[in-house]
Amino acid sequence: MRTLYGPVRLTVMELPHRAVISVFRIVRSDYRDDPVFLNSLRSNYDMGDEPRKAERESTAIHMGISVHLDRSDAVGTAKRWPKLGDYTARLDLTAGRGFNYAPTGPPGHLTLWADPVKLQDVLVDIEPVDP
Repeated sequence: MRTLYGPVRLTVMELPHRAVISVFRIVRSDYRDDPVFLNSLRSNYDMGDEPRKAERESTAIHMGISVHLDRSDAVGTAKRWPKLGDYTARLDLTAGRGFNYAPTGPPGHLTLWADPVKLQDVLVDIEPVDP
């Protein structure tokens, strides 16, 4: 898999035992029970959308969602591409819940594979991109 940075390979990982990783996802709603929020946790593949960018070269990337390790990176991305959403959701991923991820794209960016309902369950908070 060719990313903007790095080699042509994709290494998918599971969270280590007892690990917790906080990630930030750009979302379209600040209400956790809104179907729009849940859809924000679905991949372009799940939503029936055409592949974009790196997704064209990798079905695996198309089946995952983009998340950031740092909220400021998510905010910057949301400001560059406002159609992605007006909010960031902090998700605390825990081991043993079926979360898989791979570092893709720029440093601090991950592709995440997970059930959207499980992601909704690990929601910590939702903040507006522009307070």
